[in-house]
Amino acid sequence: MKKAVVILLVLLFLFAAACGGQDGYVLTEDNFFLVMTNMIYYPQQYADKEITFDAFTYALTDVEGREYMCAVRKCSSGYGCNCGKDTVIGFILDYDGEIPAPRNQSADGADKTWIHTTGKLVFTDDFAPTEIRIYAADGSTVETVSFYTFRAAELTLIENYSDLQWYVTK
Repeated sequence: MKKAVVILLVLLFLFAAACGGQDGYVLTEDNFFLVMTNMIYYPQQYADKEITFDAFTYALTDVEGREYMCAVRKCSSGYGCNCGKDTVIGFILDYDGEIPAPRNQSADGADKTWIHTTGKLVFTDDFAPTEIRIYAADGSTVETVSFYTFRAAELTLIENYSDLQWYVTK
């Protein structure tokens, strides 16, 4: 009985650490979509917390021609997308070093430029994400996507991304 209680406590500790204990959050394939969606609705929960995740680099250009370098995963109709098609969810990157250029960012499949990064979100006074107006896949419809800015303290290129999921659904 004592052994079962110890195992249960260890499992609870590991779950809390992975899902956002006091110190921070680790975004994985299993929780990326859920945490990103939760972040939009409850941003204060993530203030001043260290966040670690793996994602692929993605260059985004808005309808005004402004360019954003992002770290994303692909999903089906993520937050901010009203087209009913696939979209990307993630962050605008703010990093003092070099961010690896995107590769195959719009193609289906995992052959992309993957990064591992740790840092914190940059919030405005009202905790609002950056609203980016983009052209939809048809080239004429304008949509708005919402991304928070992620201030990366560490950013490294992932050479072996074979165990990473580029498309997340949870």
